[in-house]
Parts: sequence; C-alpha cells; structure tokens
Amino acid sequence: MKIKPNKSRDILLNSKEKLSESDIQDEKIEKYIQFLKIQKNISKNTELAYRRDIKQFLGFITGKKTDIRNIDKLVVRDYIVNILGQTKKKTTVIRKIAALRGFLGFLVKCKLLRVSPMDAVVTPKKENHLPDFLTVEEIKILLSVPDTSNILGLRDRAILELFYSSGIRISELIGLDKSDIDFFSGIIKVTGKGSKQRLVPVGDTALTIVRKYLKMRDDSSPVLFAGYHTGKLSARWIQKMIHKYLQKAGIVKKITPHSLRHTFATHLLDAGCDIRSVQEMLGHKNLSTTQIYTHITTTKMKKIYNKVHPRA
Repeated sequence: MKIKPNKSRDILLNSKEKLSESDIQDEKIEKYIQFLKIQKNISKNTELAYRRDIKQFLGFITGKKTDIRNIDKLVVRDYIVNILGQTKKKTTVIRKIAALRGFLGFLVKCKLLRVSPMDAVVTPKKENHLPDFLTVEEIKILLSVPDTSNILGLRDRAILELFYSSGIRISELIGLDKSDIDFFSGIIKVTGKGSKQRLVPVGDTALTIVRKYLKMRDDSSPVLFAGYHTGKLSARWIQKMIHKYLQKAGIVKKITPHSLRHTFATHLLDAGCDIRSVQEMLGHKNLSTTQIYTHITTTKMKKIYNKVHPRA
C-alpha cells in the first residue's frame, strides 16, 4: 500500500523520530512557523506575532498541566475567556485566535491531534473603524513645515512627500534603497508584506524633493533615507519626526505614518480614482481591505448632500 505524502507532517516529524511528551514546545512552534513561511510566505511581523501568541497558549496549558494532545474545546474556551478576555483590542484577540486556529489545525494534519478544538470556537467579527486622515488643506500645511534649506529638513520633507504621494507602509519606506526609485518613469519598487514586490507611481512633487535630498547627500550608502552613520531610519524615529511636524503645523489629530497612507487612499477616491487601482497601489491582497475607504467617501458625500440639498 502506497502512503500519500503529508507535507505538514514531513516538516514537523522526520523519518527517524516522532514528537513525544518530552519534545520542547519551542520546536513545535518553530516547525509551524517554518510551515507558514513555505506555504503562506508570511511577513516577519506576522511571524513574530504568531510565535508570541502560540507561546502564550502553550504556557497557559502548561500551567493547567495539560498536554497538547489532550486539550479539548473546554481548555480552549477557558484560555480565551481568562487570557484573551484581558486583551482590550479586538483586532489583537482576532489575531490570537487565528494564530491558535492555524497552529492546532497544523497539529491535526500532523496526526498529533485527532480534531482541532478550535472547530467549536467562533472568531469575533472585526470592527471597521474609520481610520484617521488629514484633509487636503492639512496635508499642505504639514508638508510646508520642514526647513528644506538644510539636508535634515529636506530629508524629512522628502519622507513626508513620499508617504503622501505613494501610500506606502512605514516598513516599506524604511526598506527603500536608492536603486528602487526610477525618476524617469516616476515609479518606485516596493517590497511589501510577505516579501512581495510591487510598483507604485509617485508624483512629480515628491520626486523633485527626493532628488534634491539625494543631491545634497555626500555618502555612498545605498539606503534611500539615511539616518546617522548612513544606516536605515527606525520606525520609532519616523513616528517621532511626524509628531514633531504635526505639532509645528498646529494639527491636533492623532496622526501616525499609517494615517498618511489612509490620507493617500482617501484623497485618491475622493478625486474619482477607481478602487481597484487604489487596491493595487496599496498592495492590499483583498479588495475588502481597501473598501473601508469607500465608507469615508460615502460619509463625506452624505454630509455634503445634507448640507446643500433643499429636500435633505
């Protein structure tokens, strides 16, 4: 009789040994993460979050003196109520449940569990909060604040311009090299989630500022936006930089680098850009992720309608 190959089990178990009671929990996690890297091409941030989430669950059942092969839906529900119930952010709860669902499902494929206890758990629905964003006038004010007479101010202005002009994520901006930007075609090559690359258009204004900044640089570093010792800037530094200019601009909204991404998408849709193009530029896998911005534009239309229509 020919045995069908089981990729999940092959990753977790080699031909000579099986996972036993004495196997280290970290090994179980790492094998699952390895599986996700191969099958799902997960990002580094997802990898770190999932590893943390699964360790939290394994630590919980260890405290309950329960082996992973013997857990049932009651243990899982106890974990969700006692541990996840302390988590305020609903999105974090959803992620932790997704991480656990995937991990236990993986163990089922590996024949370490007969059925997944997560089959009896319903994942809460994600709340669609409207993201913060800047108006056209506010973004104009913010972009005018940096002092472009010196290289540091010019660098900061270039960062803000590129955020607003391209809608890229903070991790994507940090990862940009000089070679990733094509001034002739007005395109940047961005490496997004799961190491997937995409091409994103950039406006002439942003390109002009970036070009001026690079001309003032006198180093050979390949990094597009360099910090001290020509190394890459940190996400924390960029967040602080944006907060500094928001204060100088007198903008009291709670704006983050991701808010500039929201601003980019909202302004494009307000101007009539089709949602599929916005999805492509943002690098969203699913259209539903992009559709949150249509709620913003719809809300804006309703306000205008109620304000100007005589029969509203």
